[in-house]
Amino acid sequence: MNAQIPCSPKYPINRWALRVQDALMVSAFGIWSVVLGLSPILIFHALAS
Repeated sequence: MNAQIPCSPKYPINRWALRVQDALMVSAFGIWSVVLGLSPILIFHALAS
């Protein structure tokens, strides 16, 4: 989802804020993928031992 909000003089676009927002979005996706990917493996190992 990439919704662009129109510019207004009252709220100028800060490039640094956009980069931080993109980095947080990517890292959040990465954390969820690791959690969802590793949880079945960890549960299997805990139940198998």
